[in-house]
Amino acid sequence: MRGYDAYDPASTAPEAEAVFTGRVAKYEEPLDVDGVTQDVYRVDVVSLLRGNLHGAVRVTYGPEREPRPRLAAGSTYVFATRAWPDTAKDGYAQLYQGPMQPVTDTELATWKRAAALPTTPE
Repeated sequence: MRGYDAYDPASTAPEAEAVFTGRVAKYEEPLDVDGVTQDVYRVDVVSLLRGNLHGAVRVTYGPEREPRPRLAAGSTYVFATRAWPDTAKDGYAQLYQGPMQPVTDTELATWKRAAALPTTPE
């Protein structure tokens, strides 16, 4: 059970170590995480709203709701992530579970406000 609303940027961003725009380079593979299938993507970090990620990172994304569409290679999305224990192998978990659509100016403004909120203490 999580202590935040994973469908609300203002609730999700304070839980994230990194919030960034990223261009999906490719879908890599499915990954089983505690019995839940996650899709793994190679994502190129475009701009940071919070955190210190750069270059290409692996992001796991397993939307809780059906249908589970894949992220489109070449499209740019906003990611709100937390590192898995082994970032080289598993990468970063996408915390936001709302609709993932290519980023728009309106969505980017929403996430910029959310990323400016104080982080939640661990």
